[in-house]
Order: sequence, then structure tokens, then C-alpha cells
Amino acid sequence: MKKILIAVCDDVLADAVTLEKMIYEVLPEADVRIFTSGETLLKVMESKGNPFRMIFLDIHMPGRNGIETARDIRTWDKAVPIVIVSNSDRYYKDAFEVYVYQYLIKPVDKGHLSEILNLLKRYCCKVEEPVLHFRYRSQTYTLLHSQVSFISSSLHIVLFHLTDGRTVQCRGKLNDFTEQLEGSSFVRCHQSFFVNMDAVTGMKPHGFLLGDTLIPISRSFLKEVQERYTAFLCNNKI
Repeated sequence: MKKILIAVCDDVLADAVTLEKMIYEVLPEADVRIFTSGETLLKVMESKGNPFRMIFLDIHMPGRNGIETARDIRTWDKAVPIVIVSNSDRYYKDAFEVYVYQYLIKPVDKGHLSEILNLLKRYCCKVEEPVLHFRYRSQTYTLLHSQVSFISSSLHIVLFHLTDGRTVQCRGKLNDFTEQLEGSSFVRCHQSFFVNMDAVTGMKPHGFLLGDTLIPISRSFLKEVQERYTAFLCNNKI
């Protein structure tokens, strides 16, 4: 099974190590990373597009405390489960205002921790939908593949055309996303376009139809695109 990456953020290293040990006892397939400040955790999350499946945050830390760190995380990741760990229950209200998943009192009860981690394990054992990560103007974006109909580029700007009609952009080239899209339902059909085959409603000799939108297929990509799309249709027959 793929490792489940979990962050533990606590400036008291002994407490962090104790929690790490308990996590491994309950969830041997975990990969726990310890941070001693909210700033360090946020820096890693922003640079890597949040690789963590669950985050444990101590309340009392120098610099950004646990609530402030959680609030910063929620500005660009609304879904990752955050568990607050504290010596006191006085911060319940503040914690749940930033949509924490659970609130644990130190010393952490192993039974309660087991319940949380087993729920996480069942969630992670489901088929995980791939995502796209990128940064633009100091903000990190995470988009599910199913949210994106197609991707285009022009003049060093990459545009992500979402299924709800919105667009999100960043600076770069389409080639910057080749690795993230490898093995997915996206196919490169033109020097300036990736198309999500899940969003395709039809195919013409030289273009994909996405509703009323026609995405061109260039001659150099035509043979590969036809093979990929035929295989895609065969694999997705009802």
C-alpha cells in the first residue's frame, strides 16, 4: 500500500515523537513528518502543493500558533483533515471555526487516535483522484483532474478551463505539467492544448468537441490522440 503521509507539528519535540510513535503503532503504513513550527510546515506545504493526508497541530507554538496555522492552510486547502492537539479544551470554538476534523487533549488517548486514523485509512484506500498542483502569485492551487475540461497555453501563460466555466491561470508552459498528467485521462492534442477525455462529447477529424467548444488536434499529435481516445472509449464502456 502507498504510504500515507501525515504531518505532526509541535514545538515540544518529546510530545511530537510520542504522537509519532502512537501513529505508527496504529497505522504502520503511515509516513510521519515532524515539524516544530507552523511556519516550517506551511513552507513545505506551499512548495510541494500539500502532500499530507492529515495534519496534527499543537495549539501553543511560537510564531504562528496552531489555530493561525490552520487558518493559513484553509486559505488554499479546504479539505485536508486537521486535528488540533492541546493541553486544554478552551480553544474548541476557535478550532472549529477553521473546520478542524478533531480536537484531542494531551496526553492523547490511543483509542481515540485509533478511531481517527482508521477512518483516514479507509478514506485513503479508496481510489484516489489525481490532482494538479501549481503556484501563482504566492498562492498554491490544487485542482482535481475532474474539475478541469482542458488546459491551454499562450505567451507563457497556462490556463486551466474548469468544468464550471471558470478559468485559473499560472505562468509557465504546458510541458511543465506533462509529468503530473502522465497516465491520466488528459491527452496532449496540440502544442497549446491538453484535453480531459472525460469531458469530451465528440471527436471530429481535426478536433475534440467539448460541448460547443472545439479544441484543435494538430497533425503531429493526430495518430497518438486517435489511439489514446479509442483505447479510452473501449476502457470506459458501460
